[in-house]
Amino acid sequence: MKTNKNLPVKRITGKLTIPIKGAFIILLLFMVNAGCQKSSSILPATADEGIADMKVSGSNNFKQINLVADVDEYHPMRIDKNLVNAWGIAFGATGTIWISSADAGVSVVYDADGNEVIPPVDVLFKGKKSAPTGVVYNNTSDFVIPSTGEVSKFIFATEDGNIAAWSSGDSTVTVADESDEGAVYKGIAMATNNGASYIYATDFHNAEINVYDDHFNYVEKKGFIDPNIPSGYAPFNIRNIGGQLYVTYAKQLPPDNEDDEAGPGHGYIDIFSLNGNLIKRFTSQGPLNSPWGITRVPNQDLIFVGNFGDGKINMFDILGNFIGPLMSGGSPLVIDGLWALSFPQNVSGSQKQRLYFTAGPDEESHGLFGYLTNK
Repeated sequence: MKTNKNLPVKRITGKLTIPIKGAFIILLLFMVNAGCQKSSSILPATADEGIADMKVSGSNNFKQINLVADVDEYHPMRIDKNLVNAWGIAFGATGTIWISSADAGVSVVYDADGNEVIPPVDVLFKGKKSAPTGVVYNNTSDFVIPSTGEVSKFIFATEDGNIAAWSSGDSTVTVADESDEGAVYKGIAMATNNGASYIYATDFHNAEINVYDDHFNYVEKKGFIDPNIPSGYAPFNIRNIGGQLYVTYAKQLPPDNEDDEAGPGHGYIDIFSLNGNLIKRFTSQGPLNSPWGITRVPNQDLIFVGNFGDGKINMFDILGNFIGPLMSGGSPLVIDGLWALSFPQNVSGSQKQRLYFTAGPDEESHGLFGYLTNK
């Protein structure tokens, strides 16, 4: 097992059950046969959430705008051959959008309308391009890159089992390495706990959550265990929502257990504290199908969950009650190969009405970036 050579590394294993806050009554007039209660207090926003102003009320009818794709097939506004299997999204301080292009081994950098801001940044591992998945923006002064002395601005998890950081230049630097342990990182989150910053990465292959401190040292902790998650399921993605860690689980595809096995009901979502204590099970099976994208609707007690398995986006109230899928023209909205869902940061006007998404359609052989908005 490799790691940051400055400090010793220890392992934390995991898998993931949660009371979230408060009783509530939400007024939703969706065109679905389910209701929702409204919370007495809305959870505070965190770095993983946006500041959008999408009003999810009235009719449940959304339109999909494809901004960028690698081919004409998806009728995007712009073609970018570097966008292949578009995965994680992170918003910079100035509103730039960094997207992991997993099968191109780069992060593309766009503005809110999908125009290129800077050339793609190579996400490297052992001198070669890796497969970046989740990405987070670092708004702290922590996570200094040991080899350069610079503070990381964006931090990537990769399927190669390494954590890569970027501060400047045309490529990332490897700051942690669990490849010798067979790690396959699918998601990443950041949080500050008692004044200390941490990153959390979902190791899908080993069915655990790895935690790193603000110097990229592997942290030994006990937690992130749910004894009621069936064998064969593993943490797929992780998101900091209101200071709690939402972890999605997908079914591992044997024998390698490096990718998910899609199927109806293949999924669980748990909520953990920042210390890895299980708070509760948010939702189980039902409409879940390899859930990866997850986000809270800003200023509303709603959680959107995107299925990689079937491309649907499902709505839940803050207690985990299923409301229904997002609809378009009377049918469930489906985005083939759906990965991330994220509301924007540092935007104004109509851009605050957008829910951005990424996808790797056609079995991850292409890339798609766009947004959804109310019709």
